[in-house]
Amino acid sequence: MKSILSLLPSILLVATPVQAELRLPSFISDHAMLQADKPVAIWGWATPGAQVKVTLTGSDLSPAPEFDATADATGRWSGKLPAMKSGTAGQIHIASDKDGEKTVNDVLVGEVWLGSGQSNMAYQVDGGAGADPTNPVEVQQIAQNVVKAKAEADAAKPPIRFFAVLQDHPQQPQDDVKGNWILVDSTNVDNLSSVAWNFAVALQGRLHVPVGMIVSSVGDTPVEAWMSRPAVEATSVGAAVYERNRRALAESTPEMVAKYNDAIRAWQAANPTRQDQFKHRSDRPKALYTPTDHHVPNLLYNGMIHGLQPYTIRGVLWFQADANALHPEEYPELFQGLIKEWRADWDDPFPFYFMELNGMHPTQRQPVEPNVLSIMREKQHAGLLQPGVDMVPTIDLSTSNPHFPNKKPVGERLAALAMRDCYGDKNAQVDSPLYQSFAVEGDKIRLKFSHAEGLRVKGGGELKGFAIRGSSGDWVWATGTIDGQDIVVGSPSVSAPVAVRYGWASNPIISVENGAGLPLSPFRTDTDSKE
Repeated sequence: MKSILSLLPSILLVATPVQAELRLPSFISDHAMLQADKPVAIWGWATPGAQVKVTLTGSDLSPAPEFDATADATGRWSGKLPAMKSGTAGQIHIASDKDGEKTVNDVLVGEVWLGSGQSNMAYQVDGGAGADPTNPVEVQQIAQNVVKAKAEADAAKPPIRFFAVLQDHPQQPQDDVKGNWILVDSTNVDNLSSVAWNFAVALQGRLHVPVGMIVSSVGDTPVEAWMSRPAVEATSVGAAVYERNRRALAESTPEMVAKYNDAIRAWQAANPTRQDQFKHRSDRPKALYTPTDHHVPNLLYNGMIHGLQPYTIRGVLWFQADANALHPEEYPELFQGLIKEWRADWDDPFPFYFMELNGMHPTQRQPVEPNVLSIMREKQHAGLLQPGVDMVPTIDLSTSNPHFPNKKPVGERLAALAMRDCYGDKNAQVDSPLYQSFAVEGDKIRLKFSHAEGLRVKGGGELKGFAIRGSSGDWVWATGTIDGQDIVVGSPSVSAPVAVRYGWASNPIISVENGAGLPLSPFRTDTDSKE
């Protein structure tokens, strides 16, 4: 029989607490970009009760930026490094009295922005799956985009860094996201978000500081997928959103899922190339709505946004709306709810810039073409009711393909807004003209706009894209003139006009811009109409 003393080592081994791993979020990792001129949130996990010290070492700051924290009952600890200047570089050293040490290498301080939304934010520099490989003009544009981006990437000094959040849609909010920081160069730039890349290049070119982009986007996703359940439920439309979700889920039986899987495999076998798949995209079997579908409310927030909070950023770029087109009446409240929630989650009223929906499908042929995209553009403007929110136009960059390839002007327009709001360039004209009011003057209608300094016809020539009508009768094309910052329109066939529309089509005719070359946003004066 073994003695009691011989058993003591194994007893002690069992009784000794196992140390927790000192863990950091995925984006607090090698090559991380930290936001300049703001206290920087750093957090992680350790053994409950552990004393943690976080220090930025190797920088030229004296004393070294640092803070102390205590891990709570769940093991989470957090704190903030003091604000630092752009260009500060070094390593983040984390030491726990119970869990050892960790070092995050090659950390750089600069400007950090979050880009999110659906496919036009996800759209890559090389076009990716959103490109039309059957359109030679688009193929040529993309090839030019890639060449230019590669040259920009290799020339970028200070550097530009990207963190692409990998797609994830769990049922519960996650404390981390999936992904890693990359140093952008000509070997990887073609796979990055084109909007985010062009914004970063334009911003760096103006500020001459390092820029970091976090991109969290998934194509064909509604706004409610990027919101938490409490935030959606807090809106007056939340009940309708969840009821629609419940009905859609009930329609996807296991038998239907198996049938869909067979059908999609057959379609892919029949269309093996990107060209084939694009050409026959209308024949692709419609995906079933399942509990992990990216349309399901809250899931993308759970897996791709919640875990980013409260990583310190300068602001947000948002490109999304057409996935809500079946229920446009819900969008104003949901969109404002997302803006308010994200700012509350980050505890920061950061700038929030969104892109007005681009045109898509065949170019406008009739004076007014009832369509849901025009309604959605109008509903997007509800975001402007929130402070610190602004809009970038894309309507003049449109093609028949929803994923237009020319994203460089989008990035430049976003950077111009940021320069005005965040970096002190107060004299720039950066807003697109927006309709304000109208007045009937005999057989004509006078239209007034904001941000209309230097109002002109793009490229010269005649005003196009305007429609007018009387109290009865159809819409007809209108002619008109620019009168200072106003536009006066009419038609010989309408003696008593009551309403005007401009660019009212899925892919509208656009002719007017302001002195900064920013296009007049589509509008209607008869806002009581639902068409």
